[in-house]
Amino acid sequence: MQVRWNFKMLPNQSQEETLEERLVTLRKHRNYALKERVNGFDTNNQDIDTPIAYAYGAYCEIGSRIEIGSCCPLTCPVLKHGVIPQNLDLATKQSKVKDKTTKEVIGQEREWDSASGIQMKVTSQLRQSLDSFAAIDSCVLQRNIAKLDIAYANFWKQGRGFPQFFKRLDSFEYKPGRVVLRHIRKNYATVYLPGIGEVKFHNSRDLSLIQDLRTCTIKRDAGNWYISMLVEIPGILPELNALDLCRAVVGIDVGITRLVALSDGRFLENKRFATNKRKARRLAMRQRAIARKQKGSKNKIKAVKKLAKQQHKIALSRDGYNWQVASTIIKTADAVAREDLKIKNMVKRAKPKHDGKGGYRRNGASQKTGLNKVILDAGWADIFNKVAWLAVKTGVPVIVVPAKHSSQECPECGHVDKKNREGEKFLCVNCKHVDHADTKASRTLAKRAGLVFPKNKLTLPPDWGKVTLVKLSVPFGTESKNQASGVSPPCAGNSDSRICRRYG
Repeated sequence: MQVRWNFKMLPNQSQEETLEERLVTLRKHRNYALKERVNGFDTNNQDIDTPIAYAYGAYCEIGSRIEIGSCCPLTCPVLKHGVIPQNLDLATKQSKVKDKTTKEVIGQEREWDSASGIQMKVTSQLRQSLDSFAAIDSCVLQRNIAKLDIAYANFWKQGRGFPQFFKRLDSFEYKPGRVVLRHIRKNYATVYLPGIGEVKFHNSRDLSLIQDLRTCTIKRDAGNWYISMLVEIPGILPELNALDLCRAVVGIDVGITRLVALSDGRFLENKRFATNKRKARRLAMRQRAIARKQKGSKNKIKAVKKLAKQQHKIALSRDGYNWQVASTIIKTADAVAREDLKIKNMVKRAKPKHDGKGGYRRNGASQKTGLNKVILDAGWADIFNKVAWLAVKTGVPVIVVPAKHSSQECPECGHVDKKNREGEKFLCVNCKHVDHADTKASRTLAKRAGLVFPKNKLTLPPDWGKVTLVKLSVPFGTESKNQASGVSPPCAGNSDSRICRRYG
């Protein structure tokens, strides 16, 4: 199976300077390629009836900025909606002609090439004339143009934003077969990168398992360099367990006060890596320091690097903790039920409210901004992605259920009302059922998955000490049953002197 492994690289000073020069050249290469496509599209006659085929453009040299082959699309009889290079051989390609009946090749004909094909041919010429391009591996330049094609495809077909000009480029990619592993030691290994040389990296995995090395991406993040390898290793992913054979399901409800509430009564803490009082103050200090520095000065660059390192450290801490959270969830039951959340819509800014007199009323924008920061800091989508990946590796099915009214619906009578929940307390206004709001929501999600939680009493631990499940009609001291496992919690009666919280 194919997996992606990430390693931290240890380049020396000369290699690091070479990597930074490569990123600068590749950024200019992409921006000029994008510029000629935009110019070719903007200068086209877009009023005619034929569909627009913008994908041809002249190329511009980076050093001299002299345009190679510019033909006006309004007067050029060769191509509509585009600009072709001066050398027509660069704008055409050979294509095979097959017989429709026998499907045998009967000849070849020349046809117009795509924008990426023309730009790749021009790039090959630039490698012969410019040393900055000749020093870069040809496959890296080709992948640079291919990524621009993907951006255009996402814009036209997927409805995403138009490709933007980059002020900074932090990664480039090698094609399969170009990168070679050389020396493998206990704590480190070396990898050969064409055009750069052998670079050390931390060996944190068993590299002897690699059967084939596919694409490799070199990344820069906060002054650190990383290599991301797509490798082929032995083994296959297990088949997902059938829902009929799942003995128990665990529902997870993500939140702010507690990161994840499990349907067995446990809670996973939200550590707030970027929004706790200390880290938030430190980030604000770093950002104010950047704002005070003069634009373009060396002190401003140093301040930006300090902020980047701080944010990078926070991201690593969050990523590691979310892996622990996902592993805990997967090991809890045979199936996982999670809520279907539209997180992108949840973190939108508050809409302005007009007062009808040219002004605005209070809309709670400041409070909504703070909530958005905490939601993004929690990384709910990251947790869901990690749970999905670990579930695929272990064969545990993940069921996505609708989250509507999961925290307001009463599990006893099914009554739905906003007044049922107040913070962490759930008190049904109809039947007076009392429960912990987050735990109840996770059990509602597990119930909506169509599986019973749990069928085997010994599969999951009971939620002792988390919440006392009683009704208002039951006097204090009367024994009640645990919803999750049918076991009586020790704090329900007078026999246990431990302090427990009783909601309602």
